[in-house]
Amino acid sequence: MSESSIKHWFKTGEPWIWLTASTVSVSLILVFGLLLLIAIRGLGHFWPPEILQFDYTDEKGIQQQLIGEIHDEEVVSIARLKDAGYHFDNSQPLRTRYLMKVGNREVTGQDFRWVVKDNMANVTVPENIVAIERREWGDFIGYLEAVKQQDTVVAQGAA
Repeated sequence: MSESSIKHWFKTGEPWIWLTASTVSVSLILVFGLLLLIAIRGLGHFWPPEILQFDYTDEKGIQQQLIGEIHDEEVVSIARLKDAGYHFDNSQPLRTRYLMKVGNREVTGQDFRWVVKDNMANVTVPENIVAIERREWGDFIGYLEAVKQQDTVVAQGAA
């Protein structure tokens, strides 16, 4: 192509049409990509997590039944768990533990609790368990027996 034909091509405006079309295409791809990213990362916030019920043996050897949602997970060294008071054999140098959201702060005194996976037994996901956000004392996680309004039972049992 000669220099005069390139000048003629620019004068026709065709390159600017292609440039505009390509920038609009890139902009649309970026906008839809951003919407997809927001949907993928954000919709999980509205999806309720599974509530687990299990028997747990703590570091003192006391067995209790816990109910809660897995909020976080980490792999820790056996030495770190031994420093916390747990007794394990040295067959595995790393162990998994979960940060459980146990709620019911007025009963347990805490909203969250670390539990070691190896000390969990009889893990189930009950169908009739509920998690209710409250203004005081953290979330309620448990079995709903009755709903009261000003000391009057509004609903009870299956109702």
